[in-house]
Amino acid sequence: MTDPHKTHHQLIAQTGITLIEVLITVLILAGGLLGTAVLQSRSLKYNNQAYLNTQANMMAYDMLDRINANKVYSIDGLGYSASLGNMPVTYPTTCEAAPCTPDELAVYDIEQWKFLINEQLPNADGTIQAVDIPEGRNYTITIFFDDSRGEDTRRQIILRSTM
Repeated sequence: MTDPHKTHHQLIAQTGITLIEVLITVLILAGGLLGTAVLQSRSLKYNNQAYLNTQANMMAYDMLDRINANKVYSIDGLGYSASLGNMPVTYPTTCEAAPCTPDELAVYDIEQWKFLINEQLPNADGTIQAVDIPEGRNYTITIFFDDSRGEDTRRQIILRSTM
């Protein structure tokens, strides 16, 4: 039973929720939701970076496989070499229509690789350098791309292999 000495106003004040308590609850809830939104935003950013890094790695290994497949040119010949720039506008199909020599296949491989890099990675380009060493020929494949959306410098993936 209730205390007979308390007034009706005192009984209502003790059983209800004050406006301050509601305001504090809303602020705590808003802080938690804001934290969740920041976490989700960063998760998407890091996921995108990981995706682009994976794509760049796959493209570097794709070029290494192309170099390895054309041993007549890549090991015994002049070797694959590509500098920045010279991005093809259309997808190269030169060696698909007719057989190619090892020299023509190297040019085709590089043009196709550069086209694919530019299509699959933002603001991307790639280089290939070959250096003769006593063990064979050392290839360095570098892919540059921009995933920063203006915040950082360009990223790069470097793959080295000796054939």
